[in-house]
Amino acid sequence: MPKLIVSKSGEQEEKVLQLGAEATLGRRPENDLHLAGSGVSREHARVIQEGEQYYLIDLESGNGTLLNGLMIRPNEKNLLRNNDRITIENFHVRFFETDENFEKSLSEEEEVTDADILEVKLLKKILDAVDQETIPTLEVLNGNAQGKRFFLADDVTELILGREEGCDFCIDEYVISRQHAKIIKKWGGIALVDLDSKNGTFVNNKRITEEFLHDGDRIAMGTIVLLFRNPKEINVKAISEEMARAHPVRRLKPAPPVAGKEITGEEEASAILKGIPSLQPAAANVYPSPRQAISRFNSMELGMIGLGIIIFAFAAITLVNLILE
Repeated sequence: MPKLIVSKSGEQEEKVLQLGAEATLGRRPENDLHLAGSGVSREHARVIQEGEQYYLIDLESGNGTLLNGLMIRPNEKNLLRNNDRITIENFHVRFFETDENFEKSLSEEEEVTDADILEVKLLKKILDAVDQETIPTLEVLNGNAQGKRFFLADDVTELILGREEGCDFCIDEYVISRQHAKIIKKWGGIALVDLDSKNGTFVNNKRITEEFLHDGDRIAMGTIVLLFRNPKEINVKAISEEMARAHPVRRLKPAPPVAGKEITGEEEASAILKGIPSLQPAAANVYPSPRQAISRFNSMELGMIGLGIIIFAFAAITLVNLILE
């Protein structure tokens, strides 16, 4: 029987929803799948059956719905295939067509018989740990809006952050200006611009007027901190090497019982992931060390430098001519 398996980032518990002809997903308890999150709309999405196929529809939700890492358009039907992944705020929902496919998926995840297979499984868990999505996101780490996220989809070229209700990303906190900052997609990347805010805008504890954002940057507006994630910048190879140094891959032996409890492969993998510093989120009130400033010249500065070199060359030639005369 088709079903949805839902879990929340940072939590081990999973819920199972057996699908009928239709199921709604949202923040209201009356929904078939209740997702209690501040960034989840009251009726966020719907799964419907047509013939033998199931389709996912976003119900014009505030923060959107991701299917396999891609934002779907509101009110459009999207075909669901076995083991498809739906992301709504911090909730991850997987779709399984049959019980057999679900059980097969579980057995594949639990089966670890070789060191190479273990490494693949751990890397898979790493990708899950960093929320394997393809769209950059902003997430509020503290305050009344803690957990609220905004997806910077391809069609979003500019985003206003502030206290005002008309802002694209509204955070109702008195320390935030009505229109506090702006995010702009540029040719060189995603930039954050301060809009002359009262308390200023900081990136990694450095006050900025304009700054390009990178994966893992923390943005402070007053006392409110946001985390910027850009999955395209996550260096899985570097994380893998870091994991290998800290915990060399080895062939597994039966886990010894500890205090009458057997350690499972899942628990061992989780313990290894906890030992990788680059995957551990910093507390909302703790800033990482500022990035080393990289000196870059704009086109005007380069032009001025070039002009200065030419003037210096002419002056040198003139001086030489005067001396020779």
